[in-house]
Amino acid sequence: MKKYVLIGIAVLVVVLVAITMTSGSANIETKHYENGEVSFDYPSSWQQVPTQGAQIVAFKDPETGMNITVNRQVIPSGYNVSTDFVPELVKESESNVKLTSSNKIDVKGNTGYYNSYQVQGNGSTSEQKEIWVNTNGALYSVVFSYSQEGFSVESVLKGLKGSETSAAVDAVKNSLQINSAQLSSMPTFATVTIPRLGVTWNIRSDTLNAMDAVYHYSDPSSSLPKSFYPGQKGSVGLLGHHTRYSAPFNHIENLQVGDKIYINDYLTQKKYTYQVVSNNDIRYDYKTNLIQFPAGQKELVLGTCWPPGYTAAERYVHCQLTAVDPL
Repeated sequence: MKKYVLIGIAVLVVVLVAITMTSGSANIETKHYENGEVSFDYPSSWQQVPTQGAQIVAFKDPETGMNITVNRQVIPSGYNVSTDFVPELVKESESNVKLTSSNKIDVKGNTGYYNSYQVQGNGSTSEQKEIWVNTNGALYSVVFSYSQEGFSVESVLKGLKGSETSAAVDAVKNSLQINSAQLSSMPTFATVTIPRLGVTWNIRSDTLNAMDAVYHYSDPSSSLPKSFYPGQKGSVGLLGHHTRYSAPFNHIENLQVGDKIYINDYLTQKKYTYQVVSNNDIRYDYKTNLIQFPAGQKELVLGTCWPPGYTAAERYVHCQLTAVDPL
């Protein structure tokens, strides 16, 4: 019996060595993507999949399970882009996304950054790589995410495809080109999901009076207080109607301490999870006792008129950050 076990181990070692030698000099056949604004080469094995959110195009690598998205989000007025495109909240203890490297790169004449992350979740560790460029008044990103689960023969065999994965990423990174383009405004830059109420709404930076959306306190031309954007270390404020314009914050009084609220942010390509900590901040003097959005707070505030159908007061729900994850 021991003899057969030893033979089996020897065969496995030979297989592993053979795969290592093959993948160590990965040669990949590529196709070319071009839409006039963005172009790049990519492995011919990648399968194009439906897009969502701010995605221009999305792919799935059936061999490694890697997901690839190419994204573009027009920058709202007053938004400050971090130099290395690493959100401030990624550096906080609540983040499941840990930066492992950040390198400045040239993207066909545009300055960009190539960032790598380790992602913790569901008892496993995954890796994510991102290319970022700020041009045309928009943030462009290419996000590569793939899983490296626990140590096993299956995961070892999968891990030996690492050089092929690196070659695939390099194929995109080295050929990526973003041409000058006149982009339309994109007032929606994120979504907010409230499971307790069973709703998901767009987050806009331009107006409170829009269907299927809430307003982010950020418009420089507005007299309302200014709040921070998701990903920034400061209080994020969202304002929504209670009875009009799709009534996005109808029944907000039903939120309970401990309820989760999620923001999917296209500006940073991250998901921010918050937890309700209070729902009893009702201000009848809200015009003189203005809600504040201080720096340094990892907070989300939801605001609406109160009581329903009236503007005698404003009701605010206060939430604290509990997690940062890939979008």
